[in-house]
Amino acid sequence: MIHPYLLSQKLLVEQMMNDDYNDVQWNVQNTEDIFSSHLNGSDPIHMFSDNHYEYDEYDTRENYASTSQDQLNESEDVEQSEPVEDRFTAKPMTVRVEDPEKRTESTGSYIAYLIITSTSLETFSSPNPRPVRRRFQDFVWLHDVLTLEFPACVVPPLPEKHRIKYLKGDRFASEFIEKRRLGLQWFLDRIARHPYLQQSQSTRKNDKQARSKKLPATTSVFDTLSDTFLNAFVKVKKPEDRFLNMKDSVDKLQDNLTTVERLYSRIGKRQRALGTHYHQFASSIRGLSMLETSIAKPLQKFAESTDTYAKALNEMINQEDLIFLNDIHELLAYCNSVKEVLHERDQKQVDFEELSSYLQRAVQERERILYPGRNMGDNSGLNITEFMADKMNEVRGTDTNRARQERLMRLELRIKELEEEVARTNDINNSFSSQMNREFEIFQNAKTIELKQGFSLYADCHIEFYQKGLSVWENILSTLEETPMDNSEYND
Repeated sequence: MIHPYLLSQKLLVEQMMNDDYNDVQWNVQNTEDIFSSHLNGSDPIHMFSDNHYEYDEYDTRENYASTSQDQLNESEDVEQSEPVEDRFTAKPMTVRVEDPEKRTESTGSYIAYLIITSTSLETFSSPNPRPVRRRFQDFVWLHDVLTLEFPACVVPPLPEKHRIKYLKGDRFASEFIEKRRLGLQWFLDRIARHPYLQQSQSTRKNDKQARSKKLPATTSVFDTLSDTFLNAFVKVKKPEDRFLNMKDSVDKLQDNLTTVERLYSRIGKRQRALGTHYHQFASSIRGLSMLETSIAKPLQKFAESTDTYAKALNEMINQEDLIFLNDIHELLAYCNSVKEVLHERDQKQVDFEELSSYLQRAVQERERILYPGRNMGDNSGLNITEFMADKMNEVRGTDTNRARQERLMRLELRIKELEEEVARTNDINNSFSSQMNREFEIFQNAKTIELKQGFSLYADCHIEFYQKGLSVWENILSTLEETPMDNSEYND
């Protein structure tokens, strides 16, 4: 029984290496291989893959055998020579997404963003690689490649591509472009904070020209549906508390962020209505100035001040939507990415548990053949089936002892194969679980940073608005104080 997971991943990697993905440009010198060499960390797929990409597609069991004692000793030597905190610490890296520019080609128009990188990573060509321009499809490619390259890592999500503005033909509006630019900025910031993703050759790749790129489908539709149906009926038998706590923490964060989003939207709606009322209030003051000719000029200035205040209020609301509300949306999407990797980790544990169960049943069946009539516990009822099979063999004239020996040989081969698979899936499960602990730590750190930045910018927006408002009302106050209090017009 050969587990197809790693084989399928390697097939995808090899296919991608032979396609035209080398044309993507990502901020550093060209490298020979689009995928990163094994880092000092412990991504599960990297740990249990071969040192090369050539393998026999008909017999891969030897390539994916369980970790040998020599490998364990070697890994222990590495752990002793390199502290864990040094191996899983991101190096300083800053990426800026700036200056969106509309470009037109024969295939259509698109927006290209200027990417400026500053880093101390030794693998980069210099601390400040030359700036490059990338379109949204290049970011999609990077996201998909990193997902395939690091299946045990939480790859940050991209900003939503399918927006209602696309249906209106407004994807080149300045507001939409700025929202997308900020979303891409958060995407690259999260990659820059990740100790594995920041060192990926996919992140560092830099060529002179970028052409169209397509990723191959990871699985067929039938395989995807089959996996979905199987996973729907199989759950983890012995869930670990640490991962349950992780999922619970992410669920609670999502609930709170959703509440913040809902309440903020309600506040924003009222603030926009207030801005409209201020404009209407200014119009009514102008109407009043036409009647009160003696103080028409101060009233007109008051109306202008009210319009200026309403404009400042609308600017504050737009800035909050652009920065704070988008930050909440992107953080919610990040939570979904974490939950997807948690679900994938659960599937690794399910693989181990199901294979262990198959192995246990095979061992019990072997024991029944070796010791017929012995009570094997709850599954002893299966002896009736064996009894009937033996009787059928006797009727057919089959040698019972020979038939039992043949069944025993088949079981021995099956048990040996299952033992290898159980050991391998146990290694993968343990490695995936260890990596998930690190990924959750990165997520917690990113969450803290982004919430701090979001609320700080929210406060800055309000401070700037109130400073503008204070200046507006102070200026009109001096004008009103200079207004003459002369009622001679009415006395005449």
